[in-house]
Amino acid sequence: MGIVTKTGDQGETGLLSGERVPKTDPRVKAYGVLDELVSALGWVRSLKPCRELIEPLKKIQTDLFRLGAELASTKLDPRWKVVPIGVSDLKELEKWVDQFEPQLGLPKSFVLPGGSPCSAALDMARTTARRLERKIQGLKEAKIYERAEALKYVNRLSDLLFVFARYEQKNAGIAYEPV
Repeated sequence: MGIVTKTGDQGETGLLSGERVPKTDPRVKAYGVLDELVSALGWVRSLKPCRELIEPLKKIQTDLFRLGAELASTKLDPRWKVVPIGVSDLKELEKWVDQFEPQLGLPKSFVLPGGSPCSAALDMARTTARRLERKIQGLKEAKIYERAEALKYVNRLSDLLFVFARYEQKNAGIAYEPV
């Protein structure tokens, strides 16, 4: 099968679990934002961030593919061998925040995003993560997808991406601009 299937030409798409749903389905909207986030992190990696961030960013992208499988299916098929996002994934994000944040000397105010191309790209990824968080909350409120670990993961991820953006900015020798 090629990339062009024509199965979506009538405004529907297939979930991984086989159901056909409108492309406006809340699940589709959520995993669409997740796809944007994975791509935004790929953009960050293409900008050659500090070497300390490369492996965490790749791991996060891989985790997000797992979360994407969760969002794109009503039931995970055991044959897919997808491990749902869990507590250990949350702890890993928190570990990275604890590792990098003490090195930053953040002001006690908001900070203007940007500074360097890589920190600006990380800030864009962070805002995409916040949008994904809102989409997952919407799924929870509609009782479509209610895994608390996923919502917590995306919340922690946006915090971590803020830390990574400031770390990248600091390592580029660019001062924070407090607001």
